[in-house]
Amino acid sequence: MAISLTGMILKGRYCILEQIGSGGNGHLYLARDLELGSLWAVKEIPLSQKKEAKLLRLLEHPSLPRMVDYLEREDHCYLVMEYIRGKSLAQWIEEGRRFSLEEVVKLGISIAQVMEYLHSRKPPVYYGDLKPENLMLTDTGKLCLVDFGSAVLGYQEQQRLCLGTKGYAAPEQYKGRMGKTSDVYALGKTLWALCGKDGWKYVCRKPGFGFLLAKCCCREEKYRFSDMKAVEKGLEHILRQRVQVKTVGLAVVFALFMLAAAGLLIPGEKSEKEFRDALTGLTEVYYQKEFLEGDFREKKEVCEKAEEHLLELLQEYKGKDEQRKLLLLLAWNEELQDEEERAALYYEQLMLYHKDFDGAYAEYGLFLCRQGMEEQSRSLWEDFQKKEGLREEEGLQEEEGLQEGKGLQEKESLQGTEKEDGNISIWKKRMEVRTDEKSGNSRNNSRSASH
Repeated sequence: MAISLTGMILKGRYCILEQIGSGGNGHLYLARDLELGSLWAVKEIPLSQKKEAKLLRLLEHPSLPRMVDYLEREDHCYLVMEYIRGKSLAQWIEEGRRFSLEEVVKLGISIAQVMEYLHSRKPPVYYGDLKPENLMLTDTGKLCLVDFGSAVLGYQEQQRLCLGTKGYAAPEQYKGRMGKTSDVYALGKTLWALCGKDGWKYVCRKPGFGFLLAKCCCREEKYRFSDMKAVEKGLEHILRQRVQVKTVGLAVVFALFMLAAAGLLIPGEKSEKEFRDALTGLTEVYYQKEFLEGDFREKKEVCEKAEEHLLELLQEYKGKDEQRKLLLLLAWNEELQDEEERAALYYEQLMLYHKDFDGAYAEYGLFLCRQGMEEQSRSLWEDFQKKEGLREEEGLQEEEGLQEGKGLQEKESLQGTEKEDGNISIWKKRMEVRTDEKSGNSRNNSRSASH
């Protein structure tokens, strides 16, 4: 049975006031500094586990508690740290707080940023126990990551036992292995826990959020996001999405979410010829009499059947190039039915999971123009230009050429479509024309005002 430290003075300076928490490897106390009068948190852990102190001593980040002192006494060591006034996210959930989708995404961005900091250390630090209980939200709204008892350094990847928490620990942790993507898995589980009972509502409102969580939580490491920077970018993209899917049927969203969870982007083993034949057979329905000469109801029936087949192909063909083509065809198919919001869903997925495919930006940008959303298209164009600028700065011109080559080949293989470069060119001209029109209107307004 642990002995309470209340009333004890450590190092002749830190007076223990009360116990404020406990965990799997120690106890947390509130202490007053007799010299400065300030409050500190003191964590007591077994001397055999003092690696946490060594880790914290090397870390400095706004979302990490600052360690100010350290001492050893008998078979325990004591970490004197910054006292965080607030509650853990788990406590907020238990008290009935409901986080909005925007709050969940913003918290996710903050978590991804601090985890990216840990992973970028040399050697990298893998946290290993990300969950709502270890995330503190201060009275001022600042997020802090606490408890490094399960963290390991990069060269210590091989462990003998799982130090994470059931429900949040990645499958490989149970096999004694941990890395960047283990923390990615736990982040996905944590964000889903923060959604609470509103999780499915959030997925319906922003299907891209559901896809992101599914990709984080893939059982196999190689199918998850490769690092926290990619997760952060995905969350930022969701946060600034202009088109929300409000009326998409729950069954469609659920089906897409489950497809992603089952491994939407897993490379397939079927041959390119088989896929091409399947795609050719499917697109032939658009050249049949029922579609070309039928009324809107008949055309809609053709499109609905085509959508069913396309979703089946998504399950059957798992290659990245194949998934890209299928998502694009699904988007076009929805436009043919005047289902703009459902089309937006597929364009958003194409943007989220095929960032290297420049044609995704052009397709979505032109779609927004067709819907009369010129300002949204312009914002997307600005994002695309920034992306291109970053590419050049990072010296990825050669890689960009390879990716554009693949995109060009894909677009040529789709019947009745334009080349990728052509679409980007058309989109660019559309944006330039609108810019010129705005400039012209501004000059005319200035002349009118002067007269």
